[in-house]
Amino acid sequence: MSVIYHTLSQEEIEGLHGELRSQLPESAKMYNNISNHINELLTGFEVIVDQWPTWTCIMMRPNCPELVPQYFKNYYICHTRSIRDFKYFIQRPGVVDWSKPATFTGIPYDAVSVIQEKSRKDHGQVTLVENRFMYCWNKRDLPESEKIPDGLNLTSLSPEHAEIVCSHWKHARKNDGLLEYFQKVLDNFESSAVMDVNGHLKAYICMQFNGSMANLYVDPEYRTSNLGVALLRDLTRKLISKGLTAYGFIKTKDSTFINTCQKIGLSWVPQGSMSWLHYRPRSMTPSRSWPEEISSQAVAEKKEEKKKVFFNAMPLSCNDCLPSAVPADYVHVTSS
Repeated sequence: MSVIYHTLSQEEIEGLHGELRSQLPESAKMYNNISNHINELLTGFEVIVDQWPTWTCIMMRPNCPELVPQYFKNYYICHTRSIRDFKYFIQRPGVVDWSKPATFTGIPYDAVSVIQEKSRKDHGQVTLVENRFMYCWNKRDLPESEKIPDGLNLTSLSPEHAEIVCSHWKHARKNDGLLEYFQKVLDNFESSAVMDVNGHLKAYICMQFNGSMANLYVDPEYRTSNLGVALLRDLTRKLISKGLTAYGFIKTKDSTFINTCQKIGLSWVPQGSMSWLHYRPRSMTPSRSWPEEISSQAVAEKKEEKKKVFFNAMPLSCNDCLPSAVPADYVHVTSS
């Protein structure tokens, strides 16, 4: 009789962690999340695989909801070496609790339709799908540093900056645990920042729990100063110097930012590209049999949510920061 899934022991998790390290950069997202699990930064999760020790699919899922950070409630963090096997794995009984809302990360593009079909059969709904390309620094040499304008200093963020950083990203994420999230990020992971002579924060970039570079932001006053490129180069240098993987996830249709990353020297990693999905179960999906006024309210709420442009995946940079026109001889990546 085949096993539906195998829950890893602590010893097995550490063995898997070493195996994922040997498969970098493609495995970077899962490798870093498991690092945080081992270091007790990402609590309340368990790690399951389709089979052990010859696994093809990995999933981190909440098993102690009261210990899971608010930001990661109902998260399923996925990684696979076989799209075919993953399609079967995610539908096995007991692997996913389809009665609750869920955010899936690390889903292969070709497996998105499986979750969409599963939701239709269960009368649920996939409310959001975001596709991302993975771009990574694969060279031995460090990227060249970028000169910043006089009167500005290149430094790092600290936990004290969490509130101001949070205020910049409320448009991109419902604020459930967002402040706590940034406090942990700035306290535990690398970042780069630009401040003026008075110590005022003008631009920054930081890492996510999954190890990716993200949250690139530049003050509107400085969005023609090429600070975005300076920050990307600086954080990449910091990560590579520490033996870490310097990478980021870029929206697949963001050709401007993709072009910028390529000019800096980051390379596309096809096997690392993936999707983020948000699933809503039947119990949270408006029914046609509901009273008209309730259905109308649900539609209005859905329109409002769409208007706010919430993301499952925290973007590498802020959409509204891109200059409307970029001269050919400049690479203004203050955001995307």
